[in-house]
Amino acid sequence: MRSVPLVQEFKPFLFSYRYEGAEWNIEIPARSWEDAKRRASALALGKCEGEVIARIPARFGLVARLTAFIRNAISQR
Repeated sequence: MRSVPLVQEFKPFLFSYRYEGAEWNIEIPARSWEDAKRRASALALGKCEGEVIARIPARFGLVARLTAFIRNAISQR
């Protein structure tokens, strides 16, 4: 069974791209530069999951995550 890496093992890597005449940036958490490049190339296979309306720190636990899940489910209808 593969263990899930700790968040602390990841470092933020910044990627830039041009779109409609402007330069944009995206931050990708990864373990190394090579890992970051592989993750960035996987974005072409990704999909947009929706707009981020709030960030909830993990220390708030299950209640906050459940509240966010319900709010997201309701707002998509």
